[in-house]
Amino acid sequence: MTHRQAVRSPQRGAAFPAFLIFLAALTLSARAEPPRRVLVIGDSIMNLLARSIERSLAVSPEVAVTSFTSLGSGLARLDLFDWHGKIEALIREHRPNTLVVMMGANDGQPMQTSGGVVAPRTPEWEVEYARRVARVFDLAEAGGVKHVFWLELPDMRDTAVQEHADRVNAIFRAETKRREGARFVETRAWLSREPGRFSPYILQKNGMPLEVRSRDGIHLNRAGADLMAERIAPMLKAGLSAQGTP
Repeated sequence: MTHRQAVRSPQRGAAFPAFLIFLAALTLSARAEPPRRVLVIGDSIMNLLARSIERSLAVSPEVAVTSFTSLGSGLARLDLFDWHGKIEALIREHRPNTLVVMMGANDGQPMQTSGGVVAPRTPEWEVEYARRVARVFDLAEAGGVKHVFWLELPDMRDTAVQEHADRVNAIFRAETKRREGARFVETRAWLSREPGRFSPYILQKNGMPLEVRSRDGIHLNRAGADLMAERIAPMLKAGLSAQGTP
């Protein structure tokens, strides 16, 4: 019995440091894994929100956020700012795993097509706008993006702007449903006391009002952007953890 113990003891001792080496290798491998890449894009309504999303995810070293916004732009006037070309270039440069999009508030205007100009609030306009939205998804897919989060435009103060937001939100939602790995994120309940009707402030859990919109009745203020970012950040983390790293 004593002889057998003397033989087995070195074997057990050799296995223990080998196990530690294995754990150390796993740790180094985890540390070496590149961060998941999020690209946040949009027009002026995304401007403050993009910064808030960056701050919300800054404490998560496993996520790297890049943002780009262009004031006064959209998908209607690609002759003034070519969003399709810019998205393609941004994806090529940053190789994001996830794309976050919010735009469209500026798009209630005529669009130039190969067949002529189409006017807003017509079936032809909606068909062309849907084609341009679909092009964004096509570019994301071609660039290896695994998840697309398209954010709903919030309620607007002016009736005409609200009707336009309803129109393009319906297009965003419909196109998102057709795409694997895409999600249409409803935001109106976060920013309106009664979704479907504009309100400049919401009521917090403590019953105190919090102003969440800018004075123009369209954009978010800093508090509204921070509130949205708090809701969006967990969605992005959940999507990232499910998709893996290319």
